[in-house]
Amino acid sequence: MVGAGALVVGILVGVAIGVPVGSSATESRLKQEAASAAAAAEKAAEEAKSTFFADAVKKCNLVAYADVEDDGTTLIIDGEGEDALSGDIDFTGLDCVIDAVGTPSRVRELMYETRSLDGRQSGNWEAEDAEIEASWSYHPDDGLDIIFELVN
Repeated sequence: MVGAGALVVGILVGVAIGVPVGSSATESRLKQEAASAAAAAEKAAEEAKSTFFADAVKKCNLVAYADVEDDGTTLIIDGEGEDALSGDIDFTGLDCVIDAVGTPSRVRELMYETRSLDGRQSGNWEAEDAEIEASWSYHPDDGLDIIFELVN
């Protein structure tokens, strides 16, 4: 009888110890999986950001005319002006790329209403989980020149 009682106590102690250990192992594995998933999502978001401007340029067929620099975080647009060598991107191309990077109407209108006397202007906005900052200048001879940057 004592042997059977000891066996039952041993089983109960084993179960009591084993359940928390198994639960802890499962919890640890779940935490590792969640951390891996979060890291993968962050990496995918960073990769998407690095191609954001390149994708906009491709969408607008401006690959030969626009410059994507700084590992994909800067887009330089040289708009066409009255001077022969002022820039290669006409109004249709400008309008397309401005739209493709998610420029809000308020900033778009500021860009199109900038005068040569206004100097360099800037604006920022959120698009596709990224903060974008743009600065631009305009002169009739040089056209509208814009630099878009991914800030974060």
